[in-house]
Amino acid sequence: MIRAMLVDDERLALVYLEQLLKELMDIEIIAALTDPVEAVQAAPELKPDVIFMDIDMPEMDGLTAAEIITDSCPDTNIVFVTAYNQFALEAFELHAMDYIVKPVQSRRLMKTVRRLEKKWSQLAEQTAMRENKAGCIRCFGMLQFEQEGHAAQPFRWRTTKTEELFCYLLHHRGSVVYKETLIDLFWPDTDPEKALAHLYTIIYHIRKTLKESHVDVQISRISGRVGYRLDLHQVALDVEEWENGIRNLGPVQPDHLEEHRRWVQEYSGDYFGDKGYAWAESERQRLRMMWLHHTVQVAGCYTETGMLPAALSLYQRIVQLQPYSEEGHLGMMQVYDKMGERSAVEGQFRIVREMLEGELGIGLSETTLNWLEQWKLRG
Repeated sequence: MIRAMLVDDERLALVYLEQLLKELMDIEIIAALTDPVEAVQAAPELKPDVIFMDIDMPEMDGLTAAEIITDSCPDTNIVFVTAYNQFALEAFELHAMDYIVKPVQSRRLMKTVRRLEKKWSQLAEQTAMRENKAGCIRCFGMLQFEQEGHAAQPFRWRTTKTEELFCYLLHHRGSVVYKETLIDLFWPDTDPEKALAHLYTIIYHIRKTLKESHVDVQISRISGRVGYRLDLHQVALDVEEWENGIRNLGPVQPDHLEEHRRWVQEYSGDYFGDKGYAWAESERQRLRMMWLHHTVQVAGCYTETGMLPAALSLYQRIVQLQPYSEEGHLGMMQVYDKMGERSAVEGQFRIVREMLEGELGIGLSETTLNWLEQWKLRG
């Protein structure tokens, strides 16, 4: 059952909204308050799933109250219910789930209810999946294993080749990896019998390390002894969860920017980034470009809605992880321009030009040059 708090300085409006909600969904009204200050104080203790908040209220307006509540209760959804529509942009900048103009119509409220139920269902599924998972293997940046309630820890491999062979099996999880393939990759110039002995030894040490680390990952020998298959079973993989999370969110829109930003931040480094395995380069590049494309979209949406510090933070993250990303540098210049920081625009231009021309020997794109030309004309 979804737990809701209602906040409106008009008592009749509270009663009317409560009746409508109970008709439309299975909901528990845990508080119906006329004082927004009281709501701010009560929210951290009550932890409502959703707050239906009026905006125009005495002592403290709904936008201010929602901003304070969002800081103390980041998982609480905010739905603004107000007689004025001019606050819509500010509401979505606060990552409100919805914005309903009074008088509230049952049909319009139903749309909000359906969105809330869908989000609640997805959250419940994700929670159930996490609870059923026996930890998570992290491949972004450094290879680590994270158990519920504990910080991620690196594996203690016997040799670097042991670690790489495990990563190769993990990369091909669920599929048969033939012994000949492993020998050609890891012992190309070794006598076949010795190479096979090395392979058996390393598989033994991989299994031993997984057992000692309490990682429930199985490496099976395929019948006929032709190869091995790694199965994750109930162990999660950060790469899979990250990609599924982004795809399930759909297009980047102002009303769920914070969820997109959360998945952007989950990308803590390139796929097996600290190792640079050549066999992983294709997947590394695919995931990197997927992250870059998504992050540029999220940063652009922040820019369009006037949330310039958030946009700047994401563009800075882009150039930190992808220093030669011209899109990232151009985005920073555009944000600096909107902030009135002309010297910062000039400084960023010098940085990207020196990187591309000085280090890579390539010129700036037409997109960047055209924007700079227009920017100079405006100055």
